[in-house]
Amino acid sequence: MPFLILQVGCSEFYGYQPPAPVYGGQVTNPYEDELARTYPDTSLSQPGSSPSATSQDLGTQELEPLPKENVSVPPRPQSPAVIALMSESDRNQRAGDLDSAVAVLERALRIDPRNPTLTYKLAALRLKQEKPRLAEDLAKKAALLAAGDGALKRKSWLLICEARRRQQNYQGAKEAQIKAQSFGNP
Repeated sequence: MPFLILQVGCSEFYGYQPPAPVYGGQVTNPYEDELARTYPDTSLSQPGSSPSATSQDLGTQELEPLPKENVSVPPRPQSPAVIALMSESDRNQRAGDLDSAVAVLERALRIDPRNPTLTYKLAALRLKQEKPRLAEDLAKKAALLAAGDGALKRKSWLLICEARRRQQNYQGAKEAQIKAQSFGNP
């Protein structure tokens, strides 16, 4: 029985796994409608049609990259629990209790581990705690997670710059500052 639980967890981790075949029925791709919306000029294999590319071919088909100006990231929906924990962390920080503020942010990150704002705030707290190496690593993660948010990427690289400066890595700090400038001024 534990093997079954592990297997289910792995299939969710590795993405879509087609359903088991049903005898006498047809197995369909539940993401077929989404693929048709994403690739409107590509017909998907359907009974009675001769498609130019099937859903299996889409992985190998060359797609043109989107122009940078058309790429936008929708705002991340925040869960009420994460919002409450961020507020509690801010209160703890204003009260001067950095350890409690860090603990609360780490708890929020367990709920939403890919949240770039939470990761950045934790990096800033780690820098205030005089833990520049940890702050640098967290700020790098925040910059990676902030896919289309140029302002957050800039702030993350400025934090990396300061963390490197505190580690006496002046060349690395200069490189981080140049990288931050590439995201423009706020």
